[in-house]
Amino acid sequence: MTVTNRQNRQVFSTFEVGRICGVFHTTVINWVNKGKLKAHHTPGGHRRIALADLIDFMKRFEMPIPPDLESRPRRVLVVEDNPAVQRMLVRALQAFEGISIETCTGGLEALMAIGKETPDLLILDIRIPQVDGFEVCRLLRSNEQTRPIKLIAVTGEPLSHDEEAYLKRQADGFFRKPISIADFRRQAAELLDVEPSPVAGA
Repeated sequence: MTVTNRQNRQVFSTFEVGRICGVFHTTVINWVNKGKLKAHHTPGGHRRIALADLIDFMKRFEMPIPPDLESRPRRVLVVEDNPAVQRMLVRALQAFEGISIETCTGGLEALMAIGKETPDLLILDIRIPQVDGFEVCRLLRSNEQTRPIKLIAVTGEPLSHDEEAYLKRQADGFFRKPISIADFRRQAAELLDVEPSPVAGA
């Protein structure tokens, strides 16, 4: 399932710029550090590139500019095998404009979806069929191309001390079920660097 809220994008992460330009995000960071590509830093220390600066950079270095660049949505993948929880998470994410939401129920499906198109944010249930969330997380964090994906882990199952400590180190957010939707939405907004829609977020 795919749900898209369309809004022209004005700011991009280094990971997104890397995908647009066909390079690793570390190359984009190099461009920024060398002053070739203008960027600003968020309070959390992340680099953000304005649309106008990105287009100017691509023109200066004669890079092909995708015709849909101004309307590229941020992509969120929700991996949850409980239909009710999956619907709840999707509804919470629909409070944001300018994002595309996809869903799947198992770890193998998730890895295949990520291989086709890397999401900006992954919502990952830990106890899922095929390949569990721990293995999905390990595989993503061990690969340079997928390591920058923002990840929120969720679980309704008891975890050992070591398992919980691992998730808190590797994930950007961690929630136990039942999930506080207000807290989840706040964390997702921060990781996506978006604002809730005044209507959907009400």
